Amino acid sequence: MKKGITVMLALSTFSAIIFTGCGEKFTPLTQEQITAQVDSTFNAQRDAKVAELRAACQADLDAQVNAKVEALKSSETASN
Repeated sequence: MKKGITVMLALSTFSAIIFTGCGEKFTPLTQEQITAQVDSTFNAQRDAKVAELRAACQADLDAQVNAKVEALKSSETASN
């Protein structure tokens, strides 16, 4: 139990030194800054995600078409 308290005390002291030693004060982001960061991140990832989804859709469509063609070929040869 003492070891856990000692570790927690050391960790909190270390954190306090780090945060006060940086010299910068915490300033919360405004709603506009948050919105701008979210929009920026979204727009940066959107095109890549859309391309990935289109490629997956095309691959699935190709697989379905090939499966149907093979099914039709096998039913045609079975009927002959």
